[in-house]
Amino acid sequence: MSSVSIVIPAYNEEKYLPKTLESIKNQTHKADEILVINASSTDDTARAARKLGAKVLTYPKNTIGFSRQMGIISAQSDIVIQTDADAVLPPQWIERIYSYLNNKKYIGYFGGFRITDGPLWYRLYINFIQPFFNTVAYTIFRFPFATGQNMGFWRDEALRAGGIPKDFKIAEDMEIARRLQSIGRIKFTQSEYVIASGRRGYEKGILWRIFKVFFFYFFFRNANKVGFPAIR
Repeated sequence: MSSVSIVIPAYNEEKYLPKTLESIKNQTHKADEILVINASSTDDTARAARKLGAKVLTYPKNTIGFSRQMGIISAQSDIVIQTDADAVLPPQWIERIYSYLNNKKYIGYFGGFRITDGPLWYRLYINFIQPFFNTVAYTIFRFPFATGQNMGFWRDEALRAGGIPKDFKIAEDMEIARRLQSIGRIKFTQSEYVIASGRRGYEKGILWRIFKVFFFYFFFRNANKVGFPAIR
């Protein structure tokens, strides 16, 4: 039976992280390892993680790409599943991803996310417009607009594909999905989702920031120019 590691990047997430870890503890398929990649948080993130049974690996504050890649490298399991420190995961989350990957039919899984808070326009965008657009883009162009809150893959295959660029400030999830798709078959779905925080909807200029991210990524395959600021 294949083993499973859960990887959660975190920076000053003492408020949200306990709910994420509790939802992992309540899974129908238990994880063999839970890793919190702590970007030198200045709050009680590390203590909260250890209290709920996670192993904490602390590194100097860096990019999201760095944290996710260190999670892949450090994981001791066959399958690495990643989420965010503000996600609440349905009880069958691990079981569902495991079922796609364990029979070797797919080497990667990429699902969606929804939000229940935040500004109304942002909830409409995340919960309805984005999933529709992502589904159309994948159906027609086979491009996976993946999200880091809800993805899993075989560890060795991820490393063979080149892993996640450590300098990526954003779009690291799309890049690992694209890389895995270049060497094997992935499962991409927007109908299977986790619940995340809508706090980013309050960020000033978020739509312009998203546009810049896509511009640099799609035209230059580069995501180290623009990133999201910490929202706490």
